[in-house]
Amino acid sequence: MDGPRASSLGEPRPGDPTRIGRYRIEAKIGEGGMGAVYLGRDPEDRRVAVKVVRSALAGDRTFLARFHDEAANAQRVASFCTAQVLEHGDDLGLAYMVTEYIDGPSLLEHVTENGALSPGMLHGVAVGVAAALVAIHSAGLVHRDLKPSNVLLSISGPRVIDFGIARALDVASAHTRTGQVVGTPGWIAPEQITAQQVTPAVDVFAWGCLVAFAANGRNPFGQGTFQLLAARAVHAEPEIGELPPSLAGLVRSALRKEPGRRPSARDLLLALVGGAAEADVTTELGESWTSPPGDPTVTSRDATTPSPAPPVLPPAPGRADGPDRRDGPSRRTTLIAAGVAGVLAAAAVAGGLYYFRGSSGEAEKPPGPAAFPSEPMLVRVDTRPGWPESCHADIARFTPGEASATTLAGGDRCEILPEPSPDGRRIAFTRTGGGSREAWVMNADGSGARKVTDIAGGRVTWSPDGTRLAYMGEEGGTRQIFTITLQGREVTRLTRDGSAKDDPMWSSTRKLVFWSDRDGEEEIYTLDPNAPGSPWTKLTRDGVRSVDPEWSPDGSRIAFTRGESDGSSIWVMNADGSGARAVTTGTRDDMDPAWSPDGNWIVYARGAVSAPVLRAVRLDGTGDRVVTPRGHVFGHPNWS
Repeated sequence: MDGPRASSLGEPRPGDPTRIGRYRIEAKIGEGGMGAVYLGRDPEDRRVAVKVVRSALAGDRTFLARFHDEAANAQRVASFCTAQVLEHGDDLGLAYMVTEYIDGPSLLEHVTENGALSPGMLHGVAVGVAAALVAIHSAGLVHRDLKPSNVLLSISGPRVIDFGIARALDVASAHTRTGQVVGTPGWIAPEQITAQQVTPAVDVFAWGCLVAFAANGRNPFGQGTFQLLAARAVHAEPEIGELPPSLAGLVRSALRKEPGRRPSARDLLLALVGGAAEADVTTELGESWTSPPGDPTVTSRDATTPSPAPPVLPPAPGRADGPDRRDGPSRRTTLIAAGVAGVLAAAAVAGGLYYFRGSSGEAEKPPGPAAFPSEPMLVRVDTRPGWPESCHADIARFTPGEASATTLAGGDRCEILPEPSPDGRRIAFTRTGGGSREAWVMNADGSGARKVTDIAGGRVTWSPDGTRLAYMGEEGGTRQIFTITLQGREVTRLTRDGSAKDDPMWSSTRKLVFWSDRDGEEEIYTLDPNAPGSPWTKLTRDGVRSVDPEWSPDGSRIAFTRGESDGSSIWVMNADGSGARAVTTGTRDDMDPAWSPDGNWIVYARGAVSAPVLRAVRLDGTGDRVVTPRGHVFGHPNWS
């Protein structure tokens, strides 16, 4: 919500509402693409900002449904350096949303009137906005329209507004402005312009633009028409100007063209605070953040504007007195307390430790970060170098933390790509050597190994009931997807097109996912294995290479490898292709994801294909760690 200084507020005009819901309207703050923003008072006489959707959108049911969905989602965002969403509803035939009122100019107003920020304020804005993005992304949202006018410089620090709004505008765009990009020229990422998937990485790109603007007073892509700025964002290198060394590298990485190569908001925040202890961060911000320009006599928040209560944080490791301890007040300590608390709480989010408000309105503590799984995993163990040109590998069971693995299938042939059956009693795998490629099945202890069928290579996958395998076969020189029953060996061909395809994976909900280059780039599709020849459903649509799809245990999500092999990363999306987001940073070759049995962790391979290192990471991107024991080369991980 907009929240400029009181002097810039406009008097209500004829036709403006005098009351919306339970809020009395006092003044008009401004207007935007979605509607008007008013200064209001709640029944307790506290000031709030009320955004009212413009009447032209009032009859668009699809838009209104999305608007209320996004407003409800935005209410879940912890108020760390953001304007907290308080309520949403309908009144006078119009939809509205209410947030806390932030008294202060926007970053755009300040830079326009006063020039670039001082180093202290610049650092405060960089940290505060990164903290806000951590909170927004942790709630499953993407801002989509982060820009200087959506960052307010309050007495308690920078506050990000209007998150959860641009996605609703996407619906209006589809209905009323077909082909037009929703966002602001100069602040939107290349993938927004080229109509690729929108992920939290677009906000990181906008953060880079915003910090460069705050430091130099100009956009890193210059000025001009939408077409000119869009072309520069997609093709030109940004001009970030003079930046402190501590920010220059982060801004450059945030402005990378490829979203998978940008750091996450969590990465930005942790890099900015440098892993400092709570007291150190508090002192640093207390000494760097200064009051926003305007009335220099302001020494506290408006008495009628409630400050958000600083979230209670768990004690820092090694500190018996917890986060309420103060080492002594620093300059303006009382003025920045809420902002510092927000930043510290956002840093806690990065470790999965944040608190949130439950239905009762009281602070509740969610479960802590998911513990590292204790279950063993199946792996390919390279017994000699040479992969993938020549294969010397066994199938083994490995428990992370142990020094070695237990071989289940080995010998002169090459055993790869182990897949446990749904009941965990058997393992399917691919065996190659001597010019042949075959699908095999063995018991979970390695006994009873037997060949099932010849294949064209790649992995095999179990049907949910454990009675069939899906695999890659060759027909007319093209690899196609087939299934075979383990009893009776009845073969069914599922695909008949001429595209390259691979990595079939059966879900617990009876869908089959795979990748294909049918539309030019390797992207991910699903099909119904019980209806051979039925149409495919395309899940990834942004033209970026996407392979190695792997269903979550409950069939609700898919992990996959996204990007070219010199900078690929592990991503996760919902079963219908929505909600795609990066789990790893993708600065190197990340590949071959597999889920833990509880669905909270992903194991993956990183590095050169010939000698990868297995790593594991929580679904939220935290806890990334090496799994491969020293002196070994493991590949093709699969938690059993």
